[in-house]
Amino acid sequence: MKFLELNKKRHATKHFNDKAVDPKDVRMAIEIATLAPSAHNSQPWKFVVVRERNADLAEIAFNANQEQVKEAPVTIALFTDTDLAQRARKIARTAGIKNMSEEKLQYYMQNLPTKYSHYTEQQKSDYLALNAGLVAMNLVLALTDQGISSNIILGFDKLKVNQVLDIDKRFRPELLITVGYSDAKLDPSYRLPVDEIIEKR
Repeated sequence: MKFLELNKKRHATKHFNDKAVDPKDVRMAIEIATLAPSAHNSQPWKFVVVRERNADLAEIAFNANQEQVKEAPVTIALFTDTDLAQRARKIARTAGIKNMSEEKLQYYMQNLPTKYSHYTEQQKSDYLALNAGLVAMNLVLALTDQGISSNIILGFDKLKVNQVLDIDKRFRPELLITVGYSDAKLDPSYRLPVDEIIEKR
């Protein structure tokens, strides 16, 4: 599918039918999503695929989002890793000497952890939010490419989600993405003309 067509087919879907979503399709979409760029190639994301505990997750969603989470056959909870130094070292350990030069290994094992140690809480928060946005967009496009509908949700209680899903507090909740199939015919959202958002200097 051409990229323009793919983007035109992606819509925020808030109502899903009863058709099940194949776990292999979800895994494939996540695998594609992780090809997204990330700052320093840190890949600080964690995906929690929720099927059995959607009702529990719905309880901490806000307002209209509750029904959407209950109805969706799958919800993907996107977390980011707040221990950036450990994440960098994990990349080095996983890649190993077969996939990285000695210089690159040093970068992930020493240089990046040192850099992260100087981040303020705001800098870390901005860093994690940026990377979450990049991978989330890739994920919904990967789902769309498979004919699967989705919606990104920000409205949920981030203070409770780790406990509900039994996720270590090291991981920061960022988004919920409801996933499924829909019979709804969705109209495209209005987009500002591109000339309205470009300035030349």
